[in-house]
Amino acid sequence: MTKTKDSLSTSTFDDKARIRQAIANFLQRCGLQYRGIIFMLDEVMFNECCQEAINRGFPMDGKYSISPYIPAGVALAANGYIHLPDHATKMWICLLLSVGISIDDHLGGGLDMVHLFPFNERFVTCQPQGDPALEALDLLLREAPRHYSPLVSNLIVTSILDFVSSLLLDHETKDMQISTETPLFPDYCRLLSGLATAAVLFIFPAIIPVQEYIQSLPDLFIVMNHTNDILSYYKEETQGDTTNYVSRMAASRSLNKVDVLPEIIDKTVQAHHNILASLEAHTDAYDAYVSFFHGYMKFYAAPRYKLEEIMSESRLATIIA
Repeated sequence: MTKTKDSLSTSTFDDKARIRQAIANFLQRCGLQYRGIIFMLDEVMFNECCQEAINRGFPMDGKYSISPYIPAGVALAANGYIHLPDHATKMWICLLLSVGISIDDHLGGGLDMVHLFPFNERFVTCQPQGDPALEALDLLLREAPRHYSPLVSNLIVTSILDFVSSLLLDHETKDMQISTETPLFPDYCRLLSGLATAAVLFIFPAIIPVQEYIQSLPDLFIVMNHTNDILSYYKEETQGDTTNYVSRMAASRSLNKVDVLPEIIDKTVQAHHNILASLEAHTDAYDAYVSFFHGYMKFYAAPRYKLEEIMSESRLATIIA
């Protein structure tokens, strides 16, 4: 057994410089251009999303309020899914992401685990969830067939249920040492977490045949998850999060986290180029992915991810596709 090495609170100046350079290289290798930007929230979508949440009776104040997380949901929906033709679908995605992020974040701030543990069972048996934020997630999940085909909506729903299981897994294993004898465990945890399947399937409008992009799903999962791992690394480390993918991967191999990061970047860049090649013959699917990918990168310019802070001594202060 071993614990992860290093954290940004104790890392050297050289380690921090390596992190900044690794992130800059990642963005460059994905074909992005950079220039300084100020993160701007889509105020129209934000106001509409807030009103929709109020109309639905979602918690907008108090202990389990989703209100602080709507800006993140709006930022991702307005940038990553701007290409979707159906406005109602974009609003549904915005609410689902906001609720999901709030539930994830509340794990460290007082979410009642008593209600989270039976979420999946209560969802399947159509029982009340006992918590307003979880009740909102339950309601939104049941609307998936309104926006996507039966196959795709099934995959979206099971992905969200896996996401809930991943939160329980993190809770149950937060003090567990990571074994070097089980190197695939970090990948298993990452596959469950992050809403990856749902977020990937949101990319493609319902009118695009699933056969055009289904074979790219494994690479799409890598891009979705590991882009988040790479660009969230600094934020999570400064918050003392040791259940993230980079920490688990480093611990499973007795490595310094800064040494693991370039390997994750290599894997993610390769997956991105695999997707471009596989979708090239399908114009609509290709264009949807490119629009998503560029918007997804813009999303990480939000203050939540501290890119300006980690790149403050680099030639890149913020990013734009």
